[in-house]
Amino acid sequence: MKMKNAEKIIVLGVVSCLLTGCGNCIPELTEEEASLIATYASDVTLGHNKESESRLIDTEKERARRDELSAKIADLSEKQAAEEETEAGQYVNDGAVAQTEYRAENIADFIGLDGFQVSYDGYEIKNSYAADETDEWEPTFDATVGQNLLIVKLKITNVGGVPAVADVLSKDMMFSIQGDNGMGGMAFVTMLLNDFAFAQDEIEAGGSRQYVLITQIDESITETQTLSLHMKKGDENMIVNLQ
Repeated sequence: MKMKNAEKIIVLGVVSCLLTGCGNCIPELTEEEASLIATYASDVTLGHNKESESRLIDTEKERARRDELSAKIADLSEKQAAEEETEAGQYVNDGAVAQTEYRAENIADFIGLDGFQVSYDGYEIKNSYAADETDEWEPTFDATVGQNLLIVKLKITNVGGVPAVADVLSKDMMFSIQGDNGMGGMAFVTMLLNDFAFAQDEIEAGGSRQYVLITQIDESITETQTLSLHMKKGDENMIVNLQ
């Protein structure tokens, strides 16, 4: 089920303005900015409940998810420090810098997803996005006027031999996406069920699930030759070259 809400897209535009043009820096959010994002996330869910007469998501699972997301978003202003990330391929750990080029296979280790592998599954540039879900509520994202969505796809595979939960949500990660000439910015905080930053799903042994990270770029951009994922966890930073 797809849901479009112009007011929420306006908020996405505001968030984009706040977070675009950071270069390699994951910026510190003010309390007001974090509140704006939190309001967007909760309003998307509540707005859907009001607008849909045939299908509500007011289940115990979704309420718990909404509460957890709201708490995490509200805490971003305290977690994010105004730090510049290191040059592409550098990784900072307790002040030590290793001149190493990292690739997608290093993502799971950095996040702390034991028993899982994260692989790059391509990207899309389009005006609107919704996950291919047919049996669950799923919002639709439309780009703001003059912008397109840059959608990075990441696949999590369970290589541990037994069913396990791929838990990115509890790791307090922050992500940004960079393409050619520094285009891109911080990944949106979304209520998408396949948002990589909020992944917390059980995956069967040998199974895989695709997730996304989304930011906005100018509508004149139709492709990118380079793509990197910038990750921050506490005082640690990693830049992964995806292509």
